[in-house]
Amino acid sequence: MPATLARLIYIACALGSAQLAAQQLKVTTSADADSNAARSFIIVPSNQAIPHGIKHDAPSATLATQIPFIAELEPVSANNIMVQWQVTIPSKNYGEIEVISKFNGNTSREKNIIVWRSQPLASTVPDRHKLIFRPAAPVHLPVIYRKGLGTNGERHKYGGGTRLTDDSVFNPRLTYQIHVDLLQDARVIESYKATISMDDKDLIRQEYINHYGIKRYGFGDDGNLPVPRRDELTPTPDKPANILGNPLTESAYGLLVNDGMLDLVQRVADIYTQQQAYYRDNPLLDLNKKAIPVPQSKLWLSGGWRNPERNEWFSNAANGIHQRGGAVDIIANEPPGDANTAVVYWMLWNGLQQNKNNFNAYWQLETRGRPMRTKEFIEDIEPVNGIPDAFDKADHLHINIPYNTTVEE
Repeated sequence: MPATLARLIYIACALGSAQLAAQQLKVTTSADADSNAARSFIIVPSNQAIPHGIKHDAPSATLATQIPFIAELEPVSANNIMVQWQVTIPSKNYGEIEVISKFNGNTSREKNIIVWRSQPLASTVPDRHKLIFRPAAPVHLPVIYRKGLGTNGERHKYGGGTRLTDDSVFNPRLTYQIHVDLLQDARVIESYKATISMDDKDLIRQEYINHYGIKRYGFGDDGNLPVPRRDELTPTPDKPANILGNPLTESAYGLLVNDGMLDLVQRVADIYTQQQAYYRDNPLLDLNKKAIPVPQSKLWLSGGWRNPERNEWFSNAANGIHQRGGAVDIIANEPPGDANTAVVYWMLWNGLQQNKNNFNAYWQLETRGRPMRTKEFIEDIEPVNGIPDAFDKADHLHINIPYNTTVEE
């Protein structure tokens, strides 16, 4: 047993007469050391070498190879005592277990749960006090990363792989309920129970594991984002007061990866405030030399960190930087297509360009998930205000810190 694996000890209440000495049911999981310390776990497929540490400055490392779970009682010495194990999996989404112990059992499905139960084990069965099993690796369903938008702009109803229900709620919490009975003359004399369950941080990390290496629909690119370390998942900070809109996460978890998002939002909001002040004293002029009113609207934060299931529902990018916690989407707090909307994006864009030498970030105007094209920054189908089409058509500004990867929203 690797020294880094902590033992999780659960003390169960004995049922019936206490004919045996009180025992402890010990459970060892195959999670990494940090998960074990929190009495949680992740499941890593045995055929994949998955890196972890998702932030731009994270040191390179690979998640440990999966080893079986071990549930263990103190040896039962009385020859007339039978031992019977049971493992209940409350969510059918995660599949059956593979029992490695040298005794048999049967699996049954009861509504939405899976139950494995051994036969009663006599004293002649070696190591009957120890149940060893390997958890089934959760899989991404479907096996291909689907687009967030269909050909007619509608949302795909199957977005969000493993959960297949609702992109705004938790994935099923992977839990194993382990139960062992000691029987004498076909009567239960003592029982012990242990529950091992993922916490919120490992729920999120498992999403990244489940999405690792999948194919992107229609493009063939793999989703190969690293898995966050536990210490890279933190509570959601408050967004700056001078920007409206959503929190820095679109997730229901209450945790996020924040790899510079808060600083991005603050810098963008401050630059926009400076631009508003500048253009009040130095008005924008249209092509007829008339002053264009400066909108007083604030910016709106529309998107920040996305957990992989949410990203799959919302985005076309399997490796989207929003999952790294290093990207945000900003929109003008004006009706779509309004004349003020183009002015807001024009002011903000020029402010960012003026500050590009001291602002280590990448930004692009986008509409319906695609970047504005070069010609749209040159052409102006509505020439009165002199603002190019890109600013009339844009529905948000995407901005992210630089990574050594292709920039995808």
